[in-house]
Amino acid sequence: MKTSFAAAFALPFAVALAVAGQPAQAAGKDPVVAEVNGTKIHESDVVAYQRSLPPQMAAQAPFEALQDMVVNNILVADQARKEGLEKDAEVKQLFQQVLVKVWMNKHLKAQITPEVVKAAYDKYLTTSKPQDEVHARHVLSETEDQAKAVIAELKKGADFAEVAKAQSKDPSAKQNGGDLGYFTQGEMVPQFAAAAFAMKPGEVSQAPVQTQFGWHVIKLEDRRPASPPSLEQATPALREHLAEEAAQKLVADVRAKGKVTLFDRDGKTVEKK
Repeated sequence: MKTSFAAAFALPFAVALAVAGQPAQAAGKDPVVAEVNGTKIHESDVVAYQRSLPPQMAAQAPFEALQDMVVNNILVADQARKEGLEKDAEVKQLFQQVLVKVWMNKHLKAQITPEVVKAAYDKYLTTSKPQDEVHARHVLSETEDQAKAVIAELKKGADFAEVAKAQSKDPSAKQNGGDLGYFTQGEMVPQFAAAAFAMKPGEVSQAPVQTQFGWHVIKLEDRRPASPPSLEQATPALREHLAEEAAQKLVADVRAKGKVTLFDRDGKTVEKK
């Protein structure tokens, strides 16, 4: 039922920051682990290749397998050069994309430092509006009539937690009595959040609340000011936010220095700068 907690910082477009890991080899040592067509391959080359892989693959692949992958890549690349593929239009396009990615990551890593993230976090704390969070329980039913029957039973004095354990369709209710803990308004689906935040502590909803999960009967246990996320919790979303802003400025600066002429499909100039 909960939605993403990172929504407080989320942006429609996010630029991923490449964070280089620490080399696996011992400090000051970078032995040659292969030689391919006269080119020496160091342990650091294998480690760099490992970091380029998806996390799960990188974590599971043994060193010998990574070593073979690097060797195979070099052999295939050498063969491609022999066939003149470095002049191929597709290769040139891919190379351009790699240049853009590496250039952007280099500049973003230089700009999005821990100090910059901490300053953005401090600004967020001082400018964000304080939120409330509530503590609620619920009984989830498949139909409105079932939910109304639950409300009738509760009005007769039945214990909410026990009713939730016995009747709720929420799989966790048998263990927690329908307890959802504390949550902010943005963490729940809109219909449920609107109903819960309109209630007073100790109150039970007088009518079932429908969401995509079914029909809910809600009991509000408590309301309190929400604690802001810690710096550690906020850092990933803050970095995305800062990177998006920085990337837009980097591109704008580069474009301002360039000479660009745009044409429509008939070849007529539409913009020249």
